[in-house]
Amino acid sequence: MWALAFILINTIINIVGIEITAKFNKIVLILELIVLAVFIGVGAFAISHGIDGAKFSFKAFYDPQNFSLGLVMSAVSIAVLSFLGFDGISTLAEETIGGKKTVGRATVLALLFAGILFILQTWVASMVWPDYKAFSNLDVAFYEVANRAGGKWLMLTTSLATAFAWGIANSLAAQAAVSRVLFSMARDQNLPQFLSKIHPKYKTPYIATIFIAILSAVLVTIYSDKIADLTSVINFGALTSFLVLHITVITYFMIKNHSSNIWKHLISPILGFLVIFYVWISLNVHAKILGAAWILIGIIYYIILKFILKRKPEELNV
Repeated sequence: MWALAFILINTIINIVGIEITAKFNKIVLILELIVLAVFIGVGAFAISHGIDGAKFSFKAFYDPQNFSLGLVMSAVSIAVLSFLGFDGISTLAEETIGGKKTVGRATVLALLFAGILFILQTWVASMVWPDYKAFSNLDVAFYEVANRAGGKWLMLTTSLATAFAWGIANSLAAQAAVSRVLFSMARDQNLPQFLSKIHPKYKTPYIATIFIAILSAVLVTIYSDKIADLTSVINFGALTSFLVLHITVITYFMIKNHSSNIWKHLISPILGFLVIFYVWISLNVHAKILGAAWILIGIIYYIILKFILKRKPEELNV
């Protein structure tokens, strides 16, 4: 019921307009940063006073006694999957003041700031709770840390902040991004035309937004007890897209345009490809099978568009 309520709220906000969506997300972001600042402040107090064994340390960055490259790479895979979604910024290019430069800058800055904030809060948490093997439940480890640092009020505050951020802010941005992908593909006649309809008053792709809401409601109902399986399939699609993206960077800049920037257009995308490929091959078999089937459906659909419907290459934005 909570999930369905969140979907309904997000749909209404997204239909009303991208400016309302942006303002609402800004409010949520400010509230999240306040909660984060409170956690870090309370955590720093606990560390400085040695509460329940909390102590200052750099072991979160490097611990020679427990260091393992395999463990680091498994953590990298979690980090890659956790940060999926930043690419959604690109879907708002047509509704952004400043065009592609603003979108590119926003994408990089979002990754940098989010990375710094995640490192900071994780470092503080590791000092508040030095013995990482003592958690009773790893799924709620962060909230156990909050409880030790500040008590139940901090645990409750961080829990509510997370639920609100995931249920509203993250889902709101995701729905806005996906609906615009469907809208642009429908506008290019690669999906049914009804998905390209714009609301006469709010100027938003309201049909695509409602379609995503209905699809989300169906999926959350079916997969309510199988979220891990659904997530793995989504990760397969996202990671596969990123693999292809790194290849296209090399193809476009190095092969087609003969770029001289070796680091930016060759070495960097190769390193990115290798990291993502490592994560990709570690996905479970179920995700790979369903993902491969989805890719096959996409290829068949592409063939239909090109050879049966006779679409020109420049029109095939799928």
